[in-house]
Amino acid sequence: MGVTRLERKGRKNKTVAKVRVATIKRLKTKVTVESPNKDVSGVIVGDVSDVISQKASKPAKAKKEEAEASDSE
Repeated sequence: MGVTRLERKGRKNKTVAKVRVATIKRLKTKVTVESPNKDVSGVIVGDVSDVISQKASKPAKAKKEEAEASDSE
């Protein structure tokens, strides 16, 4: 009877260790946001939420087309 308890305890320890490692990995991940002003200063100007909303609203292709249109005029 002692053997079964040890086997059960071993399985439980493995499960707990896997969860602990997964939690540590999840908490150590760092989310980075690329600065739209990187070519100018290399520093994010403004609030991060503002940067994310601007980046989501204007794709990079649209910015390039606008720049080319203003250069040709």
